[in-house]
Amino acid sequence: MLQFWGPLLCWGLLPQVQGEAQHFVFMRISKDQLETDISDLFFKHRVLDRVTRIPVRGAAGEGIAILDHMPFVRKSLSKKSSGIDLPLVRGLLSGQGHSPLRELLQLGGLVIEDSEGPEVTLQVLSDSLLQVTLRSKLYLSLQRILRLRVIKNIHIGARLEQMGNKTHVAFEECHTPPGYLSIEVLEQMNPLLVNEALQLVTGVLDEALPFLLQKIVCPTATTLLNSLLEDLLHITLPPASSGPEDFQYYVTTTEFTEEAILMKVQLVTPCGPGQRVPRPDHLAPKPLPKLAQGSLADLVFSLETYNDILSCLYTSKEIYVSPQDPMAANLIQLLSLSTLEPEPKTSDQSRGNVGVTISIPDPPIVHLDGHTASVIQPGSLVLVGSSNTSPVSVSWKLVSNAVFSSKNQELKLQFTPNSITVILGPYPAGLETQKERLEAFLFELLNWRVLPHHNNLLRKQGLLLPNIKGISFDQAQMEPSE
Repeated sequence: MLQFWGPLLCWGLLPQVQGEAQHFVFMRISKDQLETDISDLFFKHRVLDRVTRIPVRGAAGEGIAILDHMPFVRKSLSKKSSGIDLPLVRGLLSGQGHSPLRELLQLGGLVIEDSEGPEVTLQVLSDSLLQVTLRSKLYLSLQRILRLRVIKNIHIGARLEQMGNKTHVAFEECHTPPGYLSIEVLEQMNPLLVNEALQLVTGVLDEALPFLLQKIVCPTATTLLNSLLEDLLHITLPPASSGPEDFQYYVTTTEFTEEAILMKVQLVTPCGPGQRVPRPDHLAPKPLPKLAQGSLADLVFSLETYNDILSCLYTSKEIYVSPQDPMAANLIQLLSLSTLEPEPKTSDQSRGNVGVTISIPDPPIVHLDGHTASVIQPGSLVLVGSSNTSPVSVSWKLVSNAVFSSKNQELKLQFTPNSITVILGPYPAGLETQKERLEAFLFELLNWRVLPHHNNLLRKQGLLLPNIKGISFDQAQMEPSE
C-alpha cells in the first residue's frame, strides 16, 4: 500500500544539476504481516520437531544427559521391540500402588511423540521492545496409560538498537513463563490412574519442559527470528539503480507501534534550487494515517513531501505545434484575429506562418480532497511567427484526476484524459467575448496534442520504490488520506 502521508526514492530523467534536497518519509510493516512471516518461517524450519521423541523427566540434571544422547530410549524401558516394560505396566493397570507410576516417570516413560505449531503472537511492550510469544502444542504419551496434549508458551524479547543509520536487533532471554501449562487428556486406559498420573505428570512437566524448550527450541527460534527482522529492517535499492550519486536515504529511527514496525527515513535527492518551492525548515509534524486494513506494508509521505520530490524529478518541456496541425488551426486563427491590424490580406498571409509553442516549465502539483487526488499542470501558450511586436500568449491550468500505478518497482503519476478540464489564466484583452470558444479550442489542443506527450514524460520520471526482502511494492495501491 502506498499512502500520501511511504518512502519514495527519486529516479528517472533526473535533472543534470548540482544540489540536493532532503525529505522525510515513512515506511511501515504491518504487525499482522510480521506475525504471519514469523509463523511461516518457524513452520518451514519445523522448530518444534527437535523436541519430539524425547523422554521428559523431572530432574533437570538428567535432562542434560537426555539432550546429549538423542534419540534416547532407555534400555530398562525396552522389552524386545515393544519399548514397554510389560510387568511395570501390568502392575499399574492392576492397581498395585502408585510407586510403579513414579518409577515409570523416573525411567523416562513420558515421551513427546509429536508437536504442532508454534502459533505466534506479538505484543509491543515499548517503542523499542517487542515480545514474541510461541504457543507450542506438544503431544505426549505415558506408555499405554495416558495420551496428553500440552500447551506451553515460549517468550522471546526483541529490542531495537539504532546505530547511526542502521537498526540492529538485540534479543533478551528466550524463556518459558512460569505458571501457564495447559494439559488435556486425549486417551486413558485406566480411569482410576488418571488423577494420580496427572498430578505426577504435571509436576514433571513443570520442572522439565521449560528446560527442554529453552535448551532445544530457543536457540533455533532466536536465530531464525533475528534473520527475519534484520532483513525487514534494511531497505535496499533496486538492482537498476546506478549508484549513490543519484539519491540516498538513511533510516534515522525505527520503532514498534501497536499496528506496525515504523521506520523514519531521510531521503536525499538531487535537486536544483530553482526546481523546488522553498518551504520552512521545520514543518509541524502531522499524525500518520492508520495502516490500511489488509495492508502488508506501506510507504507513507506527506502531500508536501510528494510534491517536493515530484518537483525535483521534473524536467521542463516545450512543444511546438505546426500551423498545419488541424487541432491548432482554430485556436491560431482566433488568437491571430485578436491582435492583427485590420488588413485582411496581410492577416491571411501572417496566419499561414504562425505556429504555437506550448511551454510547461513548472512541475505538476497534486491536491487532495478527502480520499480523492487531483493533479494540476500549469502552462502557457505563445504564438510563434506573429508579426506583432507584443507577444500573444495564453496562460492555462490543466486539471485532472490523478492516477497512480506502481509497476517494475516505480511509482508513476498520470493524468486521466476523460477527466480533463482547462482553466484559463490571463489571455489577450480582445477575446473577452470569445472566452468560451477560446476554452474549447485550447481544450482540444491540450487534450489531443499535449496530454499524450506529457503523460509519456511523467512515465519516464517515475519514483523508484525500495526493495525489502519478502515484501514487494510492485503493483501496490495508492491511497490518498487527509
